[in-house]
Amino acid sequence: MNNIKIITIDTIQKEIRSKTLLWLFILNILFILIVSGGINYVSGIVSEMGVPMDMKNKSIFIISFFISFWSGILGIIFGGNCVRSDEDEGVLNQFLSLPLSRFEYLVGRAFGALSIAFGFFLILNVFSLIIVTLSGDDFPFLASTPLGVFVSLFSLLALILISMLVSLHSGKIISFITSIFIYFFLTFSESIFYRIEFTEMLKEINLFRSIALFFYSVFPHVSTLGNISRKLLIGSDYQGINYTFEFFHYF
Repeated sequence: MNNIKIITIDTIQKEIRSKTLLWLFILNILFILIVSGGINYVSGIVSEMGVPMDMKNKSIFIISFFISFWSGILGIIFGGNCVRSDEDEGVLNQFLSLPLSRFEYLVGRAFGALSIAFGFFLILNVFSLIIVTLSGDDFPFLASTPLGVFVSLFSLLALILISMLVSLHSGKIISFITSIFIYFFLTFSESIFYRIEFTEMLKEINLFRSIALFFYSVFPHVSTLGNISRKLLIGSDYQGINYTFEFFHYF
């Protein structure tokens, strides 16, 4: 068993021992129930008002959006905790004193955090499928669904690596807040430049747009990757995605 695999398994076992996974599992189930219940409640109010808006058959798209967003939060939590907890518990130097390179340690921790976050992503999607089916809504089974699941891995991995990098230089709380800020700012910057041609990006430039353009140019487009994942998973209507550009920009 190679070192990366050992560290990956240790990361998962560490979270299991801390009972974090149990509480997050319960929280995730409550999260889906609240989102689903909220959609049904709003749908009922809209229907009573006579507004021509069919939210019932769109519930899976709304739930999928929240799952994508919440999975990103979980990726930040596990990514920031997997290394920071070793430092706080005083075991990081013990790991590095072993015949284990820093690269192997970081990759193993990242893969472990990714395995946990992706596991929750799958659980949330399966549970949402059950909820949607029981409520009588339509669930779009697509041939591209497995590819959509695969793309979600890259979005989660990007957030995990960002939170790991931040956690190396700050405590848990500051690390979490900073990573959340980066996540939101990345999403915001993508909403500004997503459909703009490169020659148009530098027009009407100011300090705020300069910072947003820096984030858009340097960091992976986690929000766009989430959009691609949902488009492949359930057929969400996202137009104008440049798959070739997103692929090369990510790597």
